[in-house]
Amino acid sequence: MAQGGTRPSSVDAPEQVPGLLKLLLLLLFRPVDLHYRLRAAGIRVPGARLGTLCREQSEGDQATAVYVRRMLLVLLVGAPVVTQVLGLALMTAGLPLERGWVLSALFCSAVGLLVAQVLGLAAGVLLGSLSSLATLVGLHATAADAFGPELGGVAGMVVGVCLGSVAGLACGSISGIAIGRGPSVVRVQMAAILASLTPMLLWSGTTNASYAGAVAASALVAFLVSAFRLPLYALEVLASAVAYAVERWTGRPTLGWVPVRHHNLSYLPHPFLGRHLALAVRSRPAEVLAVADACLRSPGNIVVGWPWVVQALESASPEGAREPRA
Repeated sequence: MAQGGTRPSSVDAPEQVPGLLKLLLLLLFRPVDLHYRLRAAGIRVPGARLGTLCREQSEGDQATAVYVRRMLLVLLVGAPVVTQVLGLALMTAGLPLERGWVLSALFCSAVGLLVAQVLGLAAGVLLGSLSSLATLVGLHATAADAFGPELGGVAGMVVGVCLGSVAGLACGSISGIAIGRGPSVVRVQMAAILASLTPMLLWSGTTNASYAGAVAASALVAFLVSAFRLPLYALEVLASAVAYAVERWTGRPTLGWVPVRHHNLSYLPHPFLGRHLALAVRSRPAEVLAVADACLRSPGNIVVGWPWVVQALESASPEGAREPRA
């Protein structure tokens, strides 16, 4: 085994690199799982800078080559195309947009490429792609006075929401794919303060104070809401309740439905998950172990799964026990 947790150089499994759409979904919702999946495919450091990954590619690593190619396809082709389509859809819906959003999308892709060289490929793809979409509302709609005067308070709030949402969504995914775990609550809070102070410092000297304050305040709130995935949590609560109720009252196995297996960045505990595990620990210990493993990757559910691990191991027969999959 190589030192520092790196994989042996002989491992190279490009078929384990997810397809384009699945790669994007894993990057947004299951970056920790994606980190370990890419490591298993033979990519030494999934969150590495573009130059580092290109060096691995030049050494003949096919998995790295596939990963880099698909990520760059998302950044350089997918993001501008989706931005163009979304811009046309918004204009059709009646939202005025200042012209030039295609150039803005290309500029965001170029900046994302620069970020990929400096901070990491995943960081560049996330920030470049999300920024490309956010400029439609945060730049072109506000420039067309869609939310009142361009430097008014409402426009400032819209700009702040766009900035905070992009940074907040990218924060957890970048950490997950880079180090194999989501950022701590303290780190999220520190990043939110930084995301709020930056536009305040940038605009306080060039625009009116009310506009800069609106941008900063809304960026802070949007960052926290996005980083902690609070809108998604409401759906997770509902899914957790439904999964538990179905198995509790019908006997149909539903541990595969629990949100913790499909989202790595939940910072609030899922209700009914502990009772759901208790319901299945005797009959399906392997599934319970898989869910407990998923809990270790979810910041809000780390302590929920481990009490059932011992019971699951005791219930598992030597023939039926198997290692839980990520």
